[in-house]
Amino acid sequence: MKTSFLKTILLLFLFVILAQVVDHYFFDRKINNFGTVMIQRPASYLFSRMESAGFFFRGLAGVKNTITENEDLKKENLNLLSRLADYEDLKDENGFFRRALGIPPRFNNKIVYANIYQFQLGADGYDVLLNKGARDGVVEGDIVITEEGILIGRIEKANDNFSHVLAVSDTDFKITAKVLNSDTIGIAKGALTQGLYFDLIVQNDSIKEGEIVVSSGMDLFPPALIVGTVSYVETNETDLFKKVKIKPAMGEVKIGRVLIISNF
Repeated sequence: MKTSFLKTILLLFLFVILAQVVDHYFFDRKINNFGTVMIQRPASYLFSRMESAGFFFRGLAGVKNTITENEDLKKENLNLLSRLADYEDLKDENGFFRRALGIPPRFNNKIVYANIYQFQLGADGYDVLLNKGARDGVVEGDIVITEEGILIGRIEKANDNFSHVLAVSDTDFKITAKVLNSDTIGIAKGALTQGLYFDLIVQNDSIKEGEIVVSSGMDLFPPALIVGTVSYVETNETDLFKKVKIKPAMGEVKIGRVLIISNF
């Protein structure tokens, strides 16, 4: 009995010390005449300490609940952003198809819709990749355009699930082109950062900066595709041909969804 009583006294003493520490460091209050209060009003003192400790732990619980609520709000906000992104993508896709509806009647060929997921200029030319390939019916030589009819290039290689595009600015690319609303015809050849060179334009041919150049339809490319804009014209009567450069139209549009036109 004596040992049990001593244990009880010791536990009460430790509890009071703990309450005193909590009160001193977390509630910024000090107990005056600690010994006197413990002797004269122990029950009142213990009750006040227990009340302060309870307030402290309730505060911790409140902080935990606030953190949980903030995490829930963040998750809800991310879900809303994801839905908004889905809506924007669907809206863009619907707009793309509406604009592209006017393209197929111009061609008696199969149309495959695709997306460009890589478009960058390297040391050897442009690296352009599409997310459609041989399994989707894409073959080498197919023509790649935007929904507005702007020429991007042609399929250079079709893998199972993706394709490589030879862009109009690549040095291996060439097309028979003409100045819009004119009889001026020449060969447009890719020149990387220079855009395209417009070769075989004789001195008597009418051409000036700012004019639109389109595909002529005299080769394997369909007619009336927008190639670009004349950006430079140099005339020298001692030369047989003018020096002409074309700024590719594909650099002025947002590259994303494209149409692949079967060339067979």
